Amino acid sequence: MRFNLKLFQKGLILALVPIIFELVFVACLATLLKQAEDGMIKENHSRAVVTTAHDLQKLFYDAGASLSFYRMTRDAAFKRRYFVAIKKTIPEHLQKCAALMQDEEFEKVAYNKMSLAAEGGIEELERCRARLEEGTRQFFIVESRISLEKLLHVVDDLIQQEKEVQEKAPAAQAAARQTVVYFLYAGVAFSVIIGILMALFFNSDIINRVRIMMDNTRRVVKHEALLPAVSGTDEIAQLDGVFHEMSDALEEASRYKQEMLAMVSHDLRSPLMSVQVSLALMQSGALGDLPAGATKEASIAEKNASRLIKMINELLDIERLESGRFELDLQEGDLLEIVDRAVAGIDALARAKNITIKTPDHSMSALFDADRVEQIFTNILSNAVKFSPENAVVSISLKKDQEFVEVRMADEGPGVPAEKRETIFERFRQTGADKEAEKMGSGLGLAIARALMIEHKGSIAVEDNPAGGSVFVLKFPSVKS
Repeated sequence: MRFNLKLFQKGLILALVPIIFELVFVACLATLLKQAEDGMIKENHSRAVVTTAHDLQKLFYDAGASLSFYRMTRDAAFKRRYFVAIKKTIPEHLQKCAALMQDEEFEKVAYNKMSLAAEGGIEELERCRARLEEGTRQFFIVESRISLEKLLHVVDDLIQQEKEVQEKAPAAQAAARQTVVYFLYAGVAFSVIIGILMALFFNSDIINRVRIMMDNTRRVVKHEALLPAVSGTDEIAQLDGVFHEMSDALEEASRYKQEMLAMVSHDLRSPLMSVQVSLALMQSGALGDLPAGATKEASIAEKNASRLIKMINELLDIERLESGRFELDLQEGDLLEIVDRAVAGIDALARAKNITIKTPDHSMSALFDADRVEQIFTNILSNAVKFSPENAVVSISLKKDQEFVEVRMADEGPGVPAEKRETIFERFRQTGADKEAEKMGSGLGLAIARALMIEHKGSIAVEDNPAGGSVFVLKFPSVKS
């Protein structure tokens, strides 16, 4: 059964359950310690009862001895000592025994017997003292001894019972201490188990649902169907619901985007291509001779139409790359051959500015899509020519290590500022170094180049050229021999 709890409530339970257990554990431990302490108190009480009973015996012997010495010496000091014992010390000691011997039933019984025996002993001693005062020479030692022996028997029985209590006390205390130790171990183990179970109970539910959301995040990036919404009514479930709504909105936006691109591809690119062809025919004179001014305007219009078609193609390319619907035809080939093809493609642009392009004199094999790599090289080399001054040199070099084949393209242009070496690979981003050159491009060429290099499992970056300008560094995975 699942409880529909918020994350705060789950966290509160996670904190309160161990606290409640600890409180119960401390209460039980205190009870056990109290039992052990009660055992010690009981043992000490038993020793105090034994001591008090012995003292009572001693007091009666002292009273009898004082009376005997008085009989022999007639010394008043012995008589006073006798009276102190009979009238004060023994009664006070009996009261002390009464207060002390109230915990156990056998102590109460023993005290009653002790009290009767003490009263009887006092009466016998008083009869002996009265006869001495009357001048009777006979001293009723037998009767006094019998009374004292009764008290002695009562005290001896009590002492025997208290000794039994004292003999049992160490074992009981040891057992109580051992119980406390076992309880401590059990409490610590149980506390750990409770903590682990509570963490597993709540966190497994939370972690599993977070993992589902993480998986859904990856699925959104790959344009795959999402997993079903997570269960529950807490914040994670609410967040997942919002995430599904966001995904649905993204899918809807993607659909609109696809429809727009389809419209751009079909309804815009096709008419532009027709316009370009018509303008080219007009320039060539195939549709009849045009005035000089019209021929110039037709040439400008044809170039603008060509730029628009190129921009549309670039937008379509980058959209397919970023949506993951772009497939490469990877084959092992010679990068030098692709370099030569790209250089040939921009030869006219380079000759217009009298720019020299130096190419490598050795070949280098790698795994790549020839058409797409030619597109990358053409984009970079055309930028190098556009941004370089007249009579400059653009150099291309190839280098290979164990993991990558490196292609370096160096120009003598204004260079790329350090703060823009990452942003120039984003859509519609340019360096801003040459405004006239910027007008000739769409700002998509380097974004397409980076996306294509990522598809090749490679990389592209820009560095400073020690001779002035920039160096674009492209790395392709080496072919494993």
